[in-house]
Amino acid sequence: MSGVFRLPLLLALLASTAPLQGAQRREPECPWCEKGDAAAIGVVGHGPMPLLSKDSDDFARAYSESDWMFLETVHFRLASSLGGQNLSAKDSKRLEADLERLRTAFPKMPKRLRKLDPWLRLHWTAMRLEDFYARFQRLLGVTDADFPESRGDDPYMGDGRYLGEKEKFEVLLHESRGTHHRATEDNTGVRVTDSMRWHHRSPHKLVLSVPAVDSDLRQDRWLLPHLVHNLSHAFLAAYKHFSYDPPTWIDEGLAHAMEREIEPESWTREGEEGTYQERGRSRPWDQEARSLVQKDEAPPLAALMRKHTLGELEADDHVVCWSICRFLIDQHPGPLAAFLGGIKGQLDERGYPSGKDLTGLQRRLLRELWDWSPVDLDQAWREAVAGNPAHFPGP
Repeated sequence: MSGVFRLPLLLALLASTAPLQGAQRREPECPWCEKGDAAAIGVVGHGPMPLLSKDSDDFARAYSESDWMFLETVHFRLASSLGGQNLSAKDSKRLEADLERLRTAFPKMPKRLRKLDPWLRLHWTAMRLEDFYARFQRLLGVTDADFPESRGDDPYMGDGRYLGEKEKFEVLLHESRGTHHRATEDNTGVRVTDSMRWHHRSPHKLVLSVPAVDSDLRQDRWLLPHLVHNLSHAFLAAYKHFSYDPPTWIDEGLAHAMEREIEPESWTREGEEGTYQERGRSRPWDQEARSLVQKDEAPPLAALMRKHTLGELEADDHVVCWSICRFLIDQHPGPLAAFLGGIKGQLDERGYPSGKDLTGLQRRLLRELWDWSPVDLDQAWREAVAGNPAHFPGP
C-alpha cells in the first residue's frame, strides 16, 4: 500500500550504515544486455554501483533472502527482487509501444511475448522511469544542461546534476515486505510497512523503497503510477537541492496529476508516519471537481496554502489540488514552470536556500507571473472546470 513519510521527519534519523558482512553473493547476469543496445533505453550498466550507504554487492549480502538485480540508468539506480510479469492479450495491446521500444534495444526478444522475465521487467521499469524523468523536466522547463556539477552563483539551480542533487535517484523494489522493513529501519532508524521515500544525507540523494507485495502493487499497471506519484514528490523535493519542503497543495496536486497521466484510475493516498491509507481505483475526479465547483463546496486556494502536512488534506482537498494543478499544467505551463522554480529556489540574505514564509512567496509569485491573487486563481480555475465537461486531459 502507500503510507509514505514526509521527508523532513527523517532528516534527524539518517546515518551511514556500515556494510554488512556475509557469504559471497553470486552475481546474476543479465541475459539481454549483451544481445542488443541497452543504452538506447537509457541503461548505463548493471553494477556494481553505489546504493544507499553501501554498494550493490553489500546491499545484496545485507538482504540476501531475496535475489537482487541491479540496473543503473542516466538518472536512476534501481535494485529489484521482483519476479517476472505475465502478459495477457490486453496487457500486450496496452504495452505495444513499450514492447516495440524494448525490441528495438533487444532485437532477439520474441515477437509474441507472453511474459516479461525479471530482467526484461526491470529494463521496462527503468525505461518508463527515464520517460517520467523527461516528463518532469518538461514540467519544470529544464534540461540536464541547466544543472551544474556543483553550485553556481547565477541562476541558482542547486548543487548537483540531478535536478539539483549530487546523486542519482534510487528506487528499491522488494518482492518481500521483510527486506523493505529492514532496509527502511537500517537506513532511517524507523521500520516502515508501506512505501517510503527519504532523503539520504550521506551521500546526498533521494531514495524510494517500495514493497510490491499487496494486490494493488503486484501488477505493473498499478505499480508504475505508484512509482510515478512518489517520484513526483522526490523530484520536486530535489529540484534546486532538497533544503526545504515545497508547499503541500502543489506537491500533492502535481503527484496526483503525474500519476493519473500514467493511469487515470490510480490513486496513491499517503498517510503521515506510515499510516495505512486506501489506495486503488478511485471515483472520476473530473466529475468530482465539477460537482464541487457547481455546489460551491471547493476549498479555496488560500485555505489549501495554509495546510502544511499531507495529514491536513481532506478527500475533497486532494481532488481540488489535482484539478488546479491540471489546469495550470494544461493552460499555463510556462508560468507554472517559473512558479515551481521560484518556490524551490528561494535564497536568504546570505545566499542559502530558505523555506521561510512560503505562503507569502507564493502570493508574490502569483502576482508577478499572472497578476493573480489566490482568489483570482480560484476564479480562473472554477471557470475552466465549469466550461470543460471533459476537464483537462493530460498530454
